[in-house]
Amino acid sequence: MTRALLSLGSNLGDRAAHLRAAVAALRPWLIATSGVYETPPWGDPDQPFYLNAAVLVADPEAGPDEWLARAQGIERAAGRERDPRRRFGPRTLDVDVIAVWHEDGEPVESTDPQLTLPHPRAHLRAFVLRPWLDIDPHARLPGHGALADLLRTPSVADDLADLRPRPDVALESDQ
Repeated sequence: MTRALLSLGSNLGDRAAHLRAAVAALRPWLIATSGVYETPPWGDPDQPFYLNAAVLVADPEAGPDEWLARAQGIERAAGRERDPRRRFGPRTLDVDVIAVWHEDGEPVESTDPQLTLPHPRAHLRAFVLRPWLDIDPHARLPGHGALADLLRTPSVADDLADLRPRPDVALESDQ
């Protein structure tokens, strides 16, 4: 496997610093980084707004399990604590593996409960799709179609109206 699309989100502490740290940790494999969007919480409204972004990464040695391990390691480094009572609760950093592609461009499909691919709810989440569109305006979510079409579905379009671009939050630097 060589490519993966990861979704980043933070709504606790220094949100921008958590996203920057995630991008820095992924730098060896980084291909592209989206803009940052401020978004209302999804699935659990009693929490602060998120900053969200997406990154495209590549590593010919990494399969889906390796991307998941890297994502979880980055979350742990940011102090992520999982509360089983609040599945969609607040977090210092969330790094989700949205999709993984083989070297030939074919998407990886998996029903493994530890890592379902493509992400089973990505097609419903404007905070995943809109940043991804920054990276690749012609992208397709495997099994669901073009991102531009998915963003026009009624429930996603309603959520899209609440996303606010944050051009003042830069995730990459020359350092």
